[in-house]
Amino acid sequence: MLCPFCGNYGGSDDVICPACGKLLPRGENRDSGVMAIRQGRRAREDAQSGETPAWQRRQGTDRVFVDPDTRPTSSGQIPVYADADIFEADGTPVTSGAEIERNLRRDVYGDEDERDPYGKGETIMSRSRRSHPMRKHGVNWMIVLLAVLVLAVGAAGVYIWWINGTDEGAAEQVRRGGTVDSAATYWQVGEEKMNTGDLNGAIELFNRARELEENSKDSRTNIEGLLMLATCYLRTDRIDMAEDIYVHIYTDLNPASEDAYRREIELMRENGREAEAADLMLVAYQKTGTDSFRRQRNQLLPSEPVTQQTAGTSKQKYTLHLTSPEDYDIYYVMNNPEVPVFDEGYVLNPAWTHYEDGIFLDEGTWNLRAVCVNGSLCSDELAAIYTVSLPQPHQPNIGLAPGKYKKASVALWPNKEDKGEKITIYYTVDGSIPDADSPVYDGNKVKLKARKVTINVIAVNSYGKASPVLDRTFELTGEKDPPKGYATDNPDDIASIRLNSTTYEVFTETFGQGRDAEDVTLGSLGVCRRYHYSWGYASFYQVGTIRYIAELYHTTNEIDAPRKTRIGMTETEITSKFRDMGQVTSPSGNRGLYSNGDGIGKIYAQEDGTKIIRYIAFTADGHYWQLDYNLSKDGTVSSIYHLYIP
Repeated sequence: MLCPFCGNYGGSDDVICPACGKLLPRGENRDSGVMAIRQGRRAREDAQSGETPAWQRRQGTDRVFVDPDTRPTSSGQIPVYADADIFEADGTPVTSGAEIERNLRRDVYGDEDERDPYGKGETIMSRSRRSHPMRKHGVNWMIVLLAVLVLAVGAAGVYIWWINGTDEGAAEQVRRGGTVDSAATYWQVGEEKMNTGDLNGAIELFNRARELEENSKDSRTNIEGLLMLATCYLRTDRIDMAEDIYVHIYTDLNPASEDAYRREIELMRENGREAEAADLMLVAYQKTGTDSFRRQRNQLLPSEPVTQQTAGTSKQKYTLHLTSPEDYDIYYVMNNPEVPVFDEGYVLNPAWTHYEDGIFLDEGTWNLRAVCVNGSLCSDELAAIYTVSLPQPHQPNIGLAPGKYKKASVALWPNKEDKGEKITIYYTVDGSIPDADSPVYDGNKVKLKARKVTINVIAVNSYGKASPVLDRTFELTGEKDPPKGYATDNPDDIASIRLNSTTYEVFTETFGQGRDAEDVTLGSLGVCRRYHYSWGYASFYQVGTIRYIAELYHTTNEIDAPRKTRIGMTETEITSKFRDMGQVTSPSGNRGLYSNGDGIGKIYAQEDGTKIIRYIAFTADGHYWQLDYNLSKDGTVSSIYHLYIP
């Protein structure tokens, strides 16, 4: 029996469908034949009426269906529940089970547009549906929809994977204006834009890539990408920005980047910056080792200066000569290894001297640096060290052993080791070290005139080289001690005035207000205020709100000078008041009076025939007082000058 709920067959006596478990319906025609079971109510009605032909041809087929109720057989009627036979068009039975089942299903569940072979205008399927409320076995649209959804979700997943998981997908996002985390993608798409002429778009993407790389500690900077960015800047006339990139590459990222050096050098030369280009060529050669940079630089710069005199040590003074192969100007500097040839802006540094007729090398070591200059282009340096080491004479001899004597005179002569050399002997008895302004020994014995005298002697050869100092001290019991030298204690004050101590207010209480005030500069004291008086002038320097006297000049005896010295005194009268060791004058006319830890006294002969007797006193805090007696041509004091030297 055919179940109207699930369409499965059950036994003729079954009450419940063995497939779906529902109660099977019972009717009066349920046993009206095999067709009643297989084809529903229409089949049963046809079977009862006896009108169903034995042979039914299905439209579009070459097989027929035979109802077992009407088919005659040789053995009589077939059983009611026998299966129907399927025959070919010529009456040949189809015995294959699969073919029978397929044929049966075609006849029972035919196409809806297949007409009833009996011409009633109904399809077999429509009759079947009316006869049997079976489940439809056509297209399951839910399954189709589910399949479409699965395919759509799969396609979307593939697209998401492609757009987010592949380099080309990331590039497509950037092309559409999206953002990604990959610097390489921005470099790639930026290069595409550059190649198509969209330079501003390329610059924007290149800068995004650069920012990503700079913010990532693990990412390496794409130097090729930076070079492309610089190219875009150049094509859009942003030369400074392109140059900044080149400098950044070879300074911070890769000092051996030949491309960055070459492009920067080319840019410099295109803009007339030949000197800078030459400097960079040298750096590029040193950093990369590429010889083409050196050759390019040599073609651009002047040749270095040439000299025929070999560096090294010489035992005599001489003049060094330099030449330029291309006849350019030569500049040189001595013993200054740090000063550059050009200052900022390629302006020649004033420390460099223009070479003209030669360089005189005196005794010493001379570290020479010389260059040839053509405009702002400077050659490589000629660097050489020249040493002039002159032979040094030996200490001279003295004809008296140190010790106590009543009176004494000493003879001097050169050391026998300097025989054949031209030797000059200089000496002092004032306590100073001999130099070219000291007395020259003339062969006559030197008379010692103080109770305790130290004689210092040197020998000087024809090269001007001095020997070590020879000193001998003698105590002469028959001589007197000279007076003390000029000092800063009270006996040497200027009346009631004391340098660096008396204030302007105290000074004016004694000498009144000055006139014709003016500002003057006094050495390290700086600007001082000078006031004029009938006897001379006084100058004051200011510390905070207080002004102290620093200078006093007077030409009259209205002011008492130290140790009762006065205007009009002679040279001898003045020197007798202070220490004088009896030293004779030097070839220059100067004469040393004394030199010790407290101060110095010396007479200086002036070119106009006048003289200055100058005393210097050292203060306890490391400053100086200076006292000058200016002698006129007649040998008398015309003015007295006092000065504080900080």
